[in-house]
Amino acid sequence: MISACDDRSGVAMKMLIVAATTALVVSGGDVALAQSAMLRDSTGQIAGRPISDTMMLVVVRPGVIAPALIRPVVDADGRVASGLATWAAGGSVLFTSDDCTSGAHVYSTSHAGVRATSQLETATGTTLYVGAIGNTRTVPVRSILYSSGCAPVALQQSGLVPVDAIVNLTTTYPPPLSIQ
Repeated sequence: MISACDDRSGVAMKMLIVAATTALVVSGGDVALAQSAMLRDSTGQIAGRPISDTMMLVVVRPGVIAPALIRPVVDADGRVASGLATWAAGGSVLFTSDDCTSGAHVYSTSHAGVRATSQLETATGTTLYVGAIGNTRTVPVRSILYSSGCAPVALQQSGLVPVDAIVNLTTTYPPPLSIQ
């Protein structure tokens, strides 16, 4: 038995702290840290929670949470800024109208339990198109919206879900973004 007056009590206490810290890390202390991490926008508002290094879960509207992608901020020399990100873009949205104005659909996702989404860079910022919850369908597509604009097409496409919500990520959660 080690008493408080014993020289070995400091060593025993250090060993206890090391053991407790090791147990915390091994038992999921890193999970607790990840769960407390938040994606914040330039105003300090919470924009979402990270589920990977580039995928965030954002609140689109009450009751609608969807994945949105981020990318690093780079300087003029192509170097990545530390701790800063912006919204990624590069997807497409398929429409049943000839002019990309109605009947919006996005491709289904392979990520279990999250909504299908597509992000496009538009003149007003990065826009997130959020698919409805449910099974995919085959749709007569008459136009496709890309970051470069609307392109008329005439095809049948399977694996699509109708768009349930649209949010301009740039104006709702202005970059730069940072995980804190």
